[in-house]
Amino acid sequence: MTEAPGFDFGEARFDLESPRDRDVLRFILSQALYGEATGVYCGRSLYAARTLEAAHFYARQARQELNHLSLFAEMFRSLELEPEAAHWVIRLLAAHNDYYPLKVLMEHALGEGMVLDIFRDVLLQTLPEGDPRVPAIQKKLKVICHEEEEHVAWGEKETRRVLAEQPGLGEAFYGLLELQLFLVPFAVKNLKQRAPDHPVLAQLDGFVEYVRARVWRQGQELGFVPRERPGAARRAWAVAQGLGLLARSQFARSRSRLDHTYLEQLGFGGARRAPQHHGDGQPPASNEHA
Repeated sequence: MTEAPGFDFGEARFDLESPRDRDVLRFILSQALYGEATGVYCGRSLYAARTLEAAHFYARQARQELNHLSLFAEMFRSLELEPEAAHWVIRLLAAHNDYYPLKVLMEHALGEGMVLDIFRDVLLQTLPEGDPRVPAIQKKLKVICHEEEEHVAWGEKETRRVLAEQPGLGEAFYGLLELQLFLVPFAVKNLKQRAPDHPVLAQLDGFVEYVRARVWRQGQELGFVPRERPGAARRAWAVAQGLGLLARSQFARSRSRLDHTYLEQLGFGGARRAPQHHGDGQPPASNEHA
């Protein structure tokens, strides 16, 4: 996922001297700071990595996320802002899942994809160029965006692989995408209420529609979203399937993998082949192909 900025805010900019604008930026950056703090989840994913490729990815991601946490802290300090608590929608969307198919879809492909939209399309566009603090902030944001693109690409790659192995998950994945897109406006509503007449925030409805359309196309490209949006009954069924899979996934537990497969992973073909699993954790066996 290496798209250029897709939503144009025109000439709308935040004023870093305005108390109202600073409050809005404080809210946005606080949600980003919480999201980066959830990088600690990489430790659980690394423990349960089923391949050396996955282990390398999660080791690299852990370093990157911890670095992002520090970069956002530096942004707060340069703007002389204090973070606030994360919004409940952000906490829900950023929750870790030990069931690998949901992790790569919800955290990496969809979740970090929408985070990238905010970093690239909102923050990079709407900070005032004339403020001497902004170039350093934008430089940090560009580093973060580049690395978030890598995380999204991993999520998309692994989601395709999971669906090729377990095509029955497609309906539940579609339902979870619908649910995630349903929740996003709740966080945006809180933001708009802080300054409804602001030239940036006045365009948030259009930005949300852009994100929805992009995520819909992303789901189609990954193979689990239909070409045309189904009717209400089909959507409700898909959401129910997604919620069922999400509930069952809570029984998944991280388990060590590489200690069983390291010889084969390192290319020693004569090693005894260990049983293969489909992820960091498994829902109960009867739900394997939910």
